[in-house]
Amino acid sequence: MADQGIYKNPIFLNSVTHRSVKVAPVTSYPFAADLNSVVIVGQEFLEAAKFYPVVFTRTASEEIIPVALLGLRNSQNLFVDAKGAWKEGSYVPAFFRRYPFILASNVGQDASFAVCIDSAYEGFGKKKGMSLFDDEGKQTKEFVNVITFLKNFHAQHETTKEMVKLLEEYKLFKDVSANITLAKGEKIGFGKLLMVDEMGIFNLEDEKILNLVRSGYLAWIYAHLYSLSNFRALMAMANKD
Repeated sequence: MADQGIYKNPIFLNSVTHRSVKVAPVTSYPFAADLNSVVIVGQEFLEAAKFYPVVFTRTASEEIIPVALLGLRNSQNLFVDAKGAWKEGSYVPAFFRRYPFILASNVGQDASFAVCIDSAYEGFGKKKGMSLFDDEGKQTKEFVNVITFLKNFHAQHETTKEMVKLLEEYKLFKDVSANITLAKGEKIGFGKLLMVDEMGIFNLEDEKILNLVRSGYLAWIYAHLYSLSNFRALMAMANKD
């Protein structure tokens, strides 16, 4: 459901080959137009919940991940218009905001990452834009900020995995399906979705509830539960399409 293959040709960046290369800022999101969901991290739940249903799903390897639903139909993002512009005023998930950059593990070096860029990005190698390195080959301040964002996103992803692990341990996930009928009679079904069982939280031992509170996970959980009302907003958007 969440094919995230937006990076067409990622390459490693280095201060020799790319010293004079500039990268124009991303101003539109055509690369996200055919994605009806996107992976998000727990730190995004509170903001994402204002606009999207935040649910959990299982990957092909049975890993549980949180995603924000961007549309009801396959290969359709209702928040990106024909020109690639994101719906004004709506939260843009961090997964997309980091584009065209991404971290990749350094082979053979534990906990070490290299910065890559999608060389297929049309803003790569432009005359105007952000310089990656200065004349001495040192990372520019702007590029350092990008790297910090990438590292923070990675760290938040790891924290989210810990939350999911804990929710599994507490047996708080339950399967849910969504069957939606649009105005013109079109029927759309969502399977393999998971949500947190609120009654399961009420039945937890006090120590476990306190653990959810102190970790900050309980706030994320309720943002997720609150966000489910956004299915109605997606239906309204889909009916206008």
